[in-house]
Amino acid sequence: MQNIVLIRDPEHDKSFYPRFNLEDTSSFRDLDDHSKNVLKRFYYDYYFHRQDKLWRQNALKTLPALLNSSDMLACGEDLGLIPACVHPVMQELGLIGLRIQRMPSEPDLEFGIPSQYSYMTVCAPSCHDCSTLRAWWEEDEERRHRFFKSVIGSDDLPPSQCVPDLAHLIIRQHIESPSMWAIFPLQDLLALKEEYMTRPATEETINDPTNPKHYWRYRVHVTMESLIKDKELKTTIKDLIQGSGRSYPHIGEAERQLSRETAALALGKQ
Repeated sequence: MQNIVLIRDPEHDKSFYPRFNLEDTSSFRDLDDHSKNVLKRFYYDYYFHRQDKLWRQNALKTLPALLNSSDMLACGEDLGLIPACVHPVMQELGLIGLRIQRMPSEPDLEFGIPSQYSYMTVCAPSCHDCSTLRAWWEEDEERRHRFFKSVIGSDDLPPSQCVPDLAHLIIRQHIESPSMWAIFPLQDLLALKEEYMTRPATEETINDPTNPKHYWRYRVHVTMESLIKDKELKTTIKDLIQGSGRSYPHIGEAERQLSRETAALALGKQ
């Protein structure tokens, strides 16, 4: 069943539908190039063009009900191959999108550019359904070289591990982006300090959607109490937030408020 490329229509014996991700099957890989190209055209037309009107109709019917039922801010996971109607519908309904640097929405880019993200987005270097920043860095040496050259802007040999200085630069790129929200998995923030990098990076993934036996088993290897006491890590994160202008109240505003309160107290004592 896993290797079926076309699924027969139960109501019409001579009609077939392409199965999702048909390119991942061994049946597809065994076909000649011409047959592969024909099936790929059929697949993309069926999922991303022919159904577009249906996707839009259902979205405009279902999503408003969801949005009106809660005061929470809704975010659409608009990653990878998506129907053409997705972004226009999200814009029409005021839904914010998701930007993961390794999965750019632009087809001509291998890595997203945080400084070019739109305000109506949530940006992150990784998420619960993919490997962490450290693990992703160690997965592919050639990709690591391309990232170091195109994103970091260096022709030097990149480090084999995502060292704290590198993690700091990538996190800073995200936190300084125009995105409404910059959200970071705890594992990526722990990469800011070498002390917390003793655990193998491959053990940091929260969930692997491709592996049914790997589901939400991650447990942090440091206690919350020890992190609260870590002044160095807290200062690093605080400096990143304040330097990006995302802190609230802003530094100047907080200082002015403190000055006003101090002056009021002084007048009260007089």
